[in-house]
Amino acid sequence: MLKKLSFILCTTLFAQQSYATDVALGAGLSTLGFGVQGTFAVNPYVNVRLLAQGYDLDEDFEESGINYNSNFKLESYGVLADIHPFSGTFFVSAGWLAHNNGLDLKASCPTSCDIDGKSYKSAPDGQIKATVDLGSNAPYLGIGWGNAMKGGRVYAKLDVGVLFQDDPKASLKATGTFQDTNNPLIIVDTNNPTFKQEVANEEKDLQKELDDAEGANMYPVISLSVGYRF
Repeated sequence: MLKKLSFILCTTLFAQQSYATDVALGAGLSTLGFGVQGTFAVNPYVNVRLLAQGYDLDEDFEESGINYNSNFKLESYGVLADIHPFSGTFFVSAGWLAHNNGLDLKASCPTSCDIDGKSYKSAPDGQIKATVDLGSNAPYLGIGWGNAMKGGRVYAKLDVGVLFQDDPKASLKATGTFQDTNNPLIIVDTNNPTFKQEVANEEKDLQKELDDAEGANMYPVISLSVGYRF
């Protein structure tokens, strides 16, 4: 994040020196996390923004006898063009963000959990790991109000838009050993062919749920930022 912040700062200052234009630096909070941005004007109707934002949410919880550890990661950076059709505060924004957004989930079941219709109990080293990948690049389209290049030196902006990520891809893996709760004498590890197939079937079911979810690739973005024009 510090490297991205340095890149935004240096590029914005370079634009100021090269094009003799005002530049603005700002910070804000959005559904993509805490962020920073640099803005410079191309002409009275178009501003260009460089931005980076991110947030990590780690949570441990228990449900139905299964212990979960989840990590919801948001990290993105890129460039947006803000088009002010009336040279005022209203703008239409479009651009491209590189991102590392996704979900990691680890689960252990000291009592029992269902894997492809079969009941298992995890050993102390037994764990199910699930990840949801959303790609690495995404176009953004939105609207907003605020203009870093107009009015006073201090400005505020509101963005409302959508980040069009890749369709989510699920991955499910098991590590360690598990015990068949219906037959405690059966102990399996992740190299067991039957158990591997059961985990693969569970992964397919998870992927189907994601495929059936409407708009799972469209991430809503609401952002409020403030800044200063130099």
